[in-house]
Amino acid sequence: MLCAQPAVVADHFPLSRRQLIDQGATDPDAPERLRPLCVRCHNRETARHQPRGFAAERRSERESGLS
Repeated sequence: MLCAQPAVVADHFPLSRRQLIDQGATDPDAPERLRPLCVRCHNRETARHQPRGFAAERRSERESGLS
């Protein structure tokens, strides 16, 4: 929890879901890989760590012809 608001969503932390999958995690959504956040904190953290959106890395790879 990053603020005092009730947590209503879960955020992957400290690694993103994509990073966990890339590392071969068998259950990237296991409770120990999640942290509870309110919507506002979740949106702020997502914007900070994925500034162009969740699929930005994949879009960038497709556009550059890397994948």
